[in-house]
Amino acid sequence: MKPTTIRLIAITFLASMMLAGSAKADNGKFPVPSTNFVARLTYTNSFNSLWDATLNALDDSRIAVVSTDKGSGIIETDYIGGPGRLIAGGFLGSQSTRYKFNLTLRSQSNGTVRLNIICTIESSIQGSSGSTPYRDVTASNLKVAKQLETWLYEQIEQELAKT
Repeated sequence: MKPTTIRLIAITFLASMMLAGSAKADNGKFPVPSTNFVARLTYTNSFNSLWDATLNALDDSRIAVVSTDKGSGIIETDYIGGPGRLIAGGFLGSQSTRYKFNLTLRSQSNGTVRLNIICTIESSIQGSSGSTPYRDVTASNLKVAKQLETWLYEQIEQELAKT
């Protein structure tokens, strides 16, 4: 084979690997709340109606629930795949993200219910030698975590509006 043919084959192979890698590295974008949406955090709805609206919003958003304890007002979701990125065009691997929510509902002495949503974001690097374990990167992604929390508050408030 001629050297130019070999180079063309190599470039075509590398380009196809990069395109295939980019499809695998990215699970889309993080959901975002509507512009100017502000969560209430404290609700005048009954505990039961807020609990049901919260579970319905998670179901509607296709977020799996790992555990619930209505007595203590705790809901824990499974991980949701987040966006990823290629490192050095995929030559050095890719980074994957995932996130989950921990929710608490607490009845207040004034008859309201306080909803608290905490998002945890994790990241893993995949390379030629394997994958690193997922590690918590929430502290360096506080803006994204707050955005995800606000988005979920909005989903729950939309569900409450249906009742």
